[in-house]
Amino acid sequence: MNGSDLESEWGAATDDLAEMLDSGIRVRNANVLIMTGGTEHWMNTAIPETEVVIWQLKDGKINELESLGKVNMGNPNTLRDFIKFSTANFPAEKYGLIMWDHGGGSIAGFGYDEKFAGSSLTLLDMQQAFEESGLRETPLEFLGFDACLMATVEMAVIASDYARVLIAAEDLEPADGWDYRFLSALNKNPQICGFALGEIIVDTFIDFYGKNSDEILTLSVIDLSQISPVMDTMGNLAAKLNTDTNFQALAIRRANTKTFGEGSPRDNYADMVDIGDMAMQLMDLYPNEALAIVDALLNCVTYNRHNADVELFGLSTFYIYGGKSEGESSLGIYSNLNMDDNYTNYLYDFFNALNYHAFTHAYTHTELVLWKPVSQNIYRMEGLLQTDHIDDFLWPRLNNHPVILFPIATTATIRQYAIPMCINGNDADIIVIFSNEYPYGKIKGIRHNSANVFQRGYDPISPTDEMAIFYPQHNFLTGETVWYKGETFTLDKEAKLEWHPAPSTHELGLRHTDICCEYQYS
Repeated sequence: MNGSDLESEWGAATDDLAEMLDSGIRVRNANVLIMTGGTEHWMNTAIPETEVVIWQLKDGKINELESLGKVNMGNPNTLRDFIKFSTANFPAEKYGLIMWDHGGGSIAGFGYDEKFAGSSLTLLDMQQAFEESGLRETPLEFLGFDACLMATVEMAVIASDYARVLIAAEDLEPADGWDYRFLSALNKNPQICGFALGEIIVDTFIDFYGKNSDEILTLSVIDLSQISPVMDTMGNLAAKLNTDTNFQALAIRRANTKTFGEGSPRDNYADMVDIGDMAMQLMDLYPNEALAIVDALLNCVTYNRHNADVELFGLSTFYIYGGKSEGESSLGIYSNLNMDDNYTNYLYDFFNALNYHAFTHAYTHTELVLWKPVSQNIYRMEGLLQTDHIDDFLWPRLNNHPVILFPIATTATIRQYAIPMCINGNDADIIVIFSNEYPYGKIKGIRHNSANVFQRGYDPISPTDEMAIFYPQHNFLTGETVWYKGETFTLDKEAKLEWHPAPSTHELGLRHTDICCEYQYS
């Protein structure tokens, strides 16, 4: 349990510990051990902030077993030592390991230790910890991630040597995460298998928020013995794609593929996609290979619930697109994971095509722009509307400051947008949702990300926060676009989205997104 800012800002770890205590789990059925650390401040008086501690949940209390001192939760040795301590001192017929904190998918990995400059665990770090702790000889019954974006085929391939079942989310998770009262299921059936327990975890998670929740909800149970066919069929499809010279067709399909962890154009580099939706988008071009992927997924993902706007198949993969500015670094990390060579090679080829092809006439979508004239030929964007959501040509303002709502995610019931900001000196997004309940928008809070590890939930907006809004500023003569940082301000009242007519001094235009994920303005 790497508390991070989830605990120091929200007390989310304390809340989940309370759920564990409330579960009524009995020691004769299961030993629950918890390693705590990684946060500047615990929202309870029991857990110290100056050291990492291993606890046992027993008789409705947490009892300290061992202090490890001030160690880094983003160091693989810390994870290794926790696993070794647990298996040596509490031998069991079955073992499960839950990783609690932020997640960043296949490239960024897991965790954010506030006390060690945001240190995190890459997939290879976790592989090292699993290998050195002896899990190859004594595999876990399940490996769970109460974190964002970790239901990836790459994580599953690595975990398959050390666990039977993976339980994780494809998309971002709410701050409250799992409902740990699921532990009571072990009182009823101490012999329960990872698949059955996984279904209980998924159901309690989804039911905790409810079917009409304004949160993004995904959670999957994955049979790790069936993960190799998924990766193999992805490689077979990629082998075909590597010979396809119609980049335009491939890029349009990539643009339409369900993507997770999207942000504003300033931080849109998670690039995790649903593998099944990726295959469905390519079904017309390569039906046999795409259908083989779908079949492999249906055999591998044994249980999967979500509230997405399209059907999800329960496993994601890295497919570079919006984060091409980080491409060299991301692909270097990906190649070190030693996944399927054909798929890895395709990622490199697609990345190169994104950078060197120009199809300015091929657009994926168009939006209406509100421009503020700055000087001759230079205009500052102060509004952006999706053309299918225009209502009376009103434009959003945050407490009277014009803002740009960049679309980032949709579920069956909400649309989610990001406002790029500088908050207390750090880049972040303010997240806004629209739904039937909130037709004019609801501000969810602040989402930070660091080292590509994406925040679970949102930080609250404080009246003392120093804010500055980022605006794209475009030179219509040179074609250059830069990010302009507005004046710093603080809120004198609760953050609220308001709608106003455009100032008479402003002008309208269109923003076109092309298949290379570049923008043209007209």
